[in-house]
Amino acid sequence: MAELNRLKKSHISPPRFTRDIRMLAVARLISEMGDELALIALLFRLKDAGPGAVSALLGVFAATRILVAPVSGLVVDRVSTRRLIALVSLGQAVVAVLLSVTNGGMIFLLVFLLAVGGSIIGPAWNSFIAYVVPSEELSRTYAFIQSYRSLAIETGAAVGGYIVERLGSSSALLIDAATFLFVGFIGATLQDERTPSSRREGVKGMAQGFAAFVRSPVLLWSLVLLASFNMSAGVIEVLSVFLVTDELGGSASDYGLILGSLGASMFLSGLVLSRHPLVGRDTTWLMVSALLSAAGMAAYGLSTGIWMAMAAFFLNGIGLSGLHIFGTPILVRHTKEQERGRVFAASSSVTMGGMLLATGVAGAIGELFPPRPIIVCAALVCGLNALIGGVQIRRYDTVAGEGSSGSTR
Repeated sequence: MAELNRLKKSHISPPRFTRDIRMLAVARLISEMGDELALIALLFRLKDAGPGAVSALLGVFAATRILVAPVSGLVVDRVSTRRLIALVSLGQAVVAVLLSVTNGGMIFLLVFLLAVGGSIIGPAWNSFIAYVVPSEELSRTYAFIQSYRSLAIETGAAVGGYIVERLGSSSALLIDAATFLFVGFIGATLQDERTPSSRREGVKGMAQGFAAFVRSPVLLWSLVLLASFNMSAGVIEVLSVFLVTDELGGSASDYGLILGSLGASMFLSGLVLSRHPLVGRDTTWLMVSALLSAAGMAAYGLSTGIWMAMAAFFLNGIGLSGLHIFGTPILVRHTKEQERGRVFAASSSVTMGGMLLATGVAGAIGELFPPRPIIVCAALVCGLNALIGGVQIRRYDTVAGEGSSGSTR
């Protein structure tokens, strides 16, 4: 009876996150806002060079995250979290300062260095969370952090645009450097620590992240599911502006409202799920989230007005939040603790690669067909993958999981 009362209380009482998790959430918020600020500053600095320069900027960032994943993941699994976050963030701050006084081709080299740092920081934080948080609290914790990240995305673009317009791109990049220093301070003052593995695998160890997906059917199907949604996001990102302006007769402000509804729904869903976790298997809720997201994408493609498009993106945002909140604990449960940094890096690499490929394909197809049917087709593919992938993930998932579970010490 006491155990039953404890379980009931855990579902109605406010969450009590540790100091490290609360500060990590703030660090992610500041970091995401800094990223938005830097992106806007660099886009405006390069806009006079033409679309080719802007495309190259985005391509360098994405390609770097893909190509360095084996190395960055191995670094995450070999260096303690405090030292890694502090040193990498300090390096990123130096690069941001250099970017503030740099023009021409050197910008692309410095962006490459920033992307290398980003490919380390993300897996480092995710691996740290999985290490210090008990497995039964992972979904709630990721929902809590997701709400902060979504708030940053929601406000970062607006604040970044204002700062660039008022203070200029150089000042904006110096502010971005300050955000890196803040993140580094949070990393250096963590109370807990994820210690590196004592194993030394050499070059062979760099492939372990990708190998984990081959070994585990759950991880493989999860990756297929997430990659398909990232690819659809790439399609929508390219074609949305044409759907809104050409098909719906909207303006730039309308486009901003639609994106705002996506960020608002991701923030609210993360906030709610951090306080009121759902009952049931996370594999079930992952499939439900995927279907909701696919339905939102399809409704967006079929929208006849701005308000309908906003509602569709709001639904899509709820599903996308669920994909992260319920998908990440599944990944953790089926991964060995000593290789989680490489697994997170490999997952990011594949999904980023899929999105990069999809943006190129969408641009080519968009020259031949109107945006509406392309977006609807992408949503239908996602819905099919949600059903097939979700069923396979549920089939292979087990209560015990494979490897170690969260909070392995």
